[in-house]
Amino acid sequence: MNPTHSIDQAHSSSLRGTVAAMTRAAQQARRIAAQTQTAVVVERNGVLEHLQMPANQTSDLPSLQTVPTKKDH
Repeated sequence: MNPTHSIDQAHSSSLRGTVAAMTRAAQQARRIAAQTQTAVVVERNGVLEHLQMPANQTSDLPSLQTVPTKKDH
């Protein structure tokens, strides 16, 4: 079995940049959600959550408010 390493230690510069790219994408999704007053859907521990972004938030990472998710199954 091969030991696991952090992706930040990858040989490929493209792979090393993925964590920062995903962080930027998440921040942009939250900004757009706040502007459009829509929720961001995330999965935590196998459970889908709708996170409502406050429209009046001015920081890059708005505080998150969890909104109950309706089960469609």
